[in-house]
Amino acid sequence: MRNHQRKARGGTADIIPTWAGGLPSDAPPRPGTAKYDEYMKERERKRLMPAAERGEENKAAPTSQDAAH
Repeated sequence: MRNHQRKARGGTADIIPTWAGGLPSDAPPRPGTAKYDEYMKERERKRLMPAAERGEENKAAPTSQDAAH
């Protein structure tokens, strides 16, 4: 199978720029890849960590209701 055929089979959104409707830059890696396994291990590590130690990156963004009050 040719390389461009493999890319198309993996998902067309992978090769479409974000501005044109492709995957966002912070989308998790595809299942079945080495990067996905690393991503899931890190996600589990953070899940098991106490909330106070997780840092600012895991805090939820303020909602529109929070800003209105």
